[in-house]
Amino acid sequence: MELRKFIKQLGRYQKGSTNETEKAIIEAWYDSYEAGGEKQLSVNERERVRNSMHSKISGSINKPVRSMWFGYGIAASILLLCSSAALVYFLTKPLSIVPETYTTLSTLNGEIRKVTLPDSSVVWINAQSQIRVPSNFDKTIRQVYLDEGEAFFEVKHNIHKPFRVITAPLQVQVLGTSFNINAYHSLSHVKITVVTGKVGVSKGTKLLSFLTPGQELSYLTDKGTFEQKKVDAGQSQSWKDGDTYLNRVKFEELALVFKNLYGLTLKAGNKRVHDYLFTLRIKRNTPATETLKLISAIHNAHFRKEGTNIIIY
Repeated sequence: MELRKFIKQLGRYQKGSTNETEKAIIEAWYDSYEAGGEKQLSVNERERVRNSMHSKISGSINKPVRSMWFGYGIAASILLLCSSAALVYFLTKPLSIVPETYTTLSTLNGEIRKVTLPDSSVVWINAQSQIRVPSNFDKTIRQVYLDEGEAFFEVKHNIHKPFRVITAPLQVQVLGTSFNINAYHSLSHVKITVVTGKVGVSKGTKLLSFLTPGQELSYLTDKGTFEQKKVDAGQSQSWKDGDTYLNRVKFEELALVFKNLYGLTLKAGNKRVHDYLFTLRIKRNTPATETLKLISAIHNAHFRKEGTNIIIY
């Protein structure tokens, strides 16, 4: 079709005076820039692009054609508009995302699991914990989810594929290192402790800190604040080898550890006991009664058993 004739048809189309045949031709020309994609633009987006094209083309239609070169200029303008319409489409169309397949791994009271991931990284999962791992690491980021509990990661180094752990409300990203995450829902904090390498900790898009060996970040979930300090990194992950170290922890954390090890519920018989801080080492193979005697001796307290509940008073 001649360029001048086509431009005239566009002008009539804009004014709504084209016949059905001309309208179909122009509609087909416009729609040809949406072909080849999986999804089309929304109705509002299509109308916005089309109106923009009409307003810009009308300026050229209302001006007299002074030369052949002017006509070629119009043609170039039309091609540019067509390219812009196609670009808008490709930028706004939804990406085709292949859903990742995850396997859920969980543990019971008194249970610790060691799992080798598809990239040969190793993770130890503490009692009453749950993580989700992908069936493979084909994506650009090796990503796992710690939905509940505590886990220790030994990540295989891969500079081309960072390793990321998602645990509400934080993200932990590394290239290759070893670190511990304590994120039990019953606690008011999430703790990340680095044993080797370097770890980046962020909340959403905000980077909180980089951690190096022997550093621990404690994020207070109720306040949205965090603190960072030096610790004995070996103690933070010694639970996987049978020893749990508690350093001036609140009664809630002591009760969680006791539940993890023995499946028994520790309760404070009064506010005084509830406000105590506890520092001790609990060995996994120590009987519950012996551990209770140790806990009671710290603050000269007593205990009694009521079913699966242990009352400290």
